[in-house]
Amino acid sequence: MKKIIIIAIMILLIPFYAFAAGTITQLLDATPDQAKAVLTFTCTADSSNGSFPNATTTDAVLAKIKGMYIDEVRTYPQTTNPTALWDAVLNDAGGLDLMGGTLADRSASAAQRAIPAMATSIYGGSMIMDAPILVITGNSVNSAGIIVKVFLSK
Repeated sequence: MKKIIIIAIMILLIPFYAFAAGTITQLLDATPDQAKAVLTFTCTADSSNGSFPNATTTDAVLAKIKGMYIDEVRTYPQTTNPTALWDAVLNDAGGLDLMGGTLADRSASAAQRAIPAMATSIYGGSMIMDAPILVITGNSVNSAGIIVKVFLSK
């Protein structure tokens, strides 16, 4: 009887796992003197609709990167490629894109890099004052994978 109940519960739970929301994890790798760091977001789209959740940088990570500058962002599509011309932004708490739009129209299969834009044809580091929020849009491929690496310096 126990086996039947366990099997019934597993069958009921399978749809929840099959349609689980996408995930984004984050990892900070910094030099010993904290002068340079790489913040890596590993992103997997939702298995039913291809959307990605927004990812706000954790308080622990923010404590280490506050006051640092974004020098460059690299994007790496994974084996299950996202939709061509997907977009990303790194917003501050006020909704300002810290990359100035340079993460728009990303490749579905090729690694790419972007430098923050301050104005038309003016590029430079963008200072982090509050927790950056990674927002990925324009993807419709279920379970697509993307790695976003944010290169930081003081």
